[in-house]
Amino acid sequence: MLSFKLAIRNIKKGMKSFGPFLIACVTMFVMLFVAAAISLSPSVNKLPYGGDIVAQLMYFAIIILTIFGLMILVYSYRFLQLQRSREFGLYNILGFNKGNIAMVSLFELMISYIITVFVGSIIGIAFSKFSFLIFVRLIGGNYFNLEINFNAILMVSGIFLIFFLILMMIGTFIIWRSSSLDLLREESKGEKEPKGNFFFALIAVLLLGIGYYIAITVKNPISAFTNFFLAVLLVIFGTYFFYISFTVWFLKQKKKRNSYYQPHNFITTSSMLYRMKANAVGLGNITILLSMAIVTMVVTVGLYFGTAQMIRNVYPSEAQISYYNHFYTPKEETSESPVRISRQGLEQKVEKIASDAHVKVSNLKSILSATGLSAELNGSNKNQIKIRESSNYYSSDIYFLNFITVDSLNALGATQLPRLSKNEIALYTPEKNLKTAQVVNLEGTTYPVKGLVKDIPPIPNYVHTKQEVFLIFADEDSLDQAVEQYNTAIKKKDNSVSILSSTEVMFSIKPEDENKFKKGLGENSNFDLSFRSEQMKSQKAQIGGFVFIGFILGISFILGAALIIYYKQLSEGRQDKRSFKILQEVGFSKGEVQKTIKSQVRILFFLPIVVSIVHFGFAYIMISKILELFGITDVTIVAMVSIITILIVSLLYYLIYKITSRVYYKIVER
Repeated sequence: MLSFKLAIRNIKKGMKSFGPFLIACVTMFVMLFVAAAISLSPSVNKLPYGGDIVAQLMYFAIIILTIFGLMILVYSYRFLQLQRSREFGLYNILGFNKGNIAMVSLFELMISYIITVFVGSIIGIAFSKFSFLIFVRLIGGNYFNLEINFNAILMVSGIFLIFFLILMMIGTFIIWRSSSLDLLREESKGEKEPKGNFFFALIAVLLLGIGYYIAITVKNPISAFTNFFLAVLLVIFGTYFFYISFTVWFLKQKKKRNSYYQPHNFITTSSMLYRMKANAVGLGNITILLSMAIVTMVVTVGLYFGTAQMIRNVYPSEAQISYYNHFYTPKEETSESPVRISRQGLEQKVEKIASDAHVKVSNLKSILSATGLSAELNGSNKNQIKIRESSNYYSSDIYFLNFITVDSLNALGATQLPRLSKNEIALYTPEKNLKTAQVVNLEGTTYPVKGLVKDIPPIPNYVHTKQEVFLIFADEDSLDQAVEQYNTAIKKKDNSVSILSSTEVMFSIKPEDENKFKKGLGENSNFDLSFRSEQMKSQKAQIGGFVFIGFILGISFILGAALIIYYKQLSEGRQDKRSFKILQEVGFSKGEVQKTIKSQVRILFFLPIVVSIVHFGFAYIMISKILELFGITDVTIVAMVSIITILIVSLLYYLIYKITSRVYYKIVER
């Protein structure tokens, strides 16, 4: 068949045009295959911790990569069609009708699909196994053999089959609606100079300004999380308007200056303005991809390195055992299942279990507390504490209310605590207004504030936030009374389940004795036993999955940006070659032309990374707040991860600039 032979010949002879498209297809196939191979592999179930969670996270990555991959392939194929439009126009003139041309395009896509699946599967299997080694290393596992499930190949091949069917429809539509003259002129058709629209430039400033304002004015982690996607959408649209309208308006204003008529400024400004309509969308895409790469990697890597500190705060000792106290009297109460247990009683139980199991425990510390309750603060100095319904637990104005006794804080190592009489309280809170309160009203009961506590040690099973209130009571009876008041108020609002105070004992134990102690405790469901080392491994496995997905998505976004940059270099190079040839013919020296080329390339290349860093700078506070939801409150870790990530992405971007700019220079100077 002639069409099939032409398709094979076109791919062989036109590798300069088909090469970038095939590279884009194989790259996205490999990245998608890595996520699919790990999510469907039976090896995931053999991981010591978090195998199911990792598989679910990989499915999320597959969805993101599928959407992103389709965008990149459509962009790449549209560029390929543009480069080959003259060739299709000649086919039409030589007697091929549009159906024959569409058939040639169809066979080319079929061959490209086969090449993509074959090459992508081979590279994907190798890269998946290598990536799995990194992943297992991240989560602290010891099973390094990734078993490839054939369904992964079928899944990705099926997804790409849909991609190529979409590309076929796009290509057929373009061929069908174009005349032979349009096809001949499409490749050489330049962009009309865009009109500078002050209104759209103002919209760009407003959208970016509102997005930035939302990001820097978030007050707490909940509002940061709920407003994050709104701020992202505003900044994305603002970025496109910025490049499409604001940059055009700025360049037109620059034309009005006297400095514009200097040869260097004249050529650079005019050339950028003439094609800014096409450049704007490409620059906007690159900026968004770079911003997504930076944010994704900062969040996931920040989670990974901040988890260890968070676990140490939540589990101050290697082991801790908790008992949730009830305030009602059951019909039957046994010594193994008491209604309420004192701090001293729970310490004695721990010592007895250890003695019976022949293990050694030390550094016993016990506390009585009720943590993580939901409340709102009212009044001029925020001293009116109102209980919040559980349905509003994630409201942006929520405060986390916590009850604890002075003796419990002393046991945890707190210092400079005030002496309290019965019904008096001390306060710890970052809320500035509440710090000035003389009394606190808890649902109608007034507590005199004896003093403020400047710092509070880590509380077991509780993640500190910057929107919390600790009411510190003189004794256990006072704390019990406050808990009963809380339960009475919450039942009136939404009949929620009563909250319980907890008695907890923390102690040190050797890792090799942990299983003996666990067996000694038995299957008693009333006692909650946890070990810091186990929690560290479990959290590391889960966060390791986030980091790995962040790595895959970050690399995908950077590669997507690199492909767009490469296509822009090819497209701009071919257009600039004609323009700079004319400049040399009218008297410009080769050195002046090269200086102009380098100036324009630098501006077009480094503007996206600069704008991306500015985006991230404004988003930094919001990202830090979101990380607080996961217990990452160490600002030093977040700052260091952010700086290192920006440096790495900037370095990769610079390398992309150096590599792709050679392509541009070769085309222009040829």
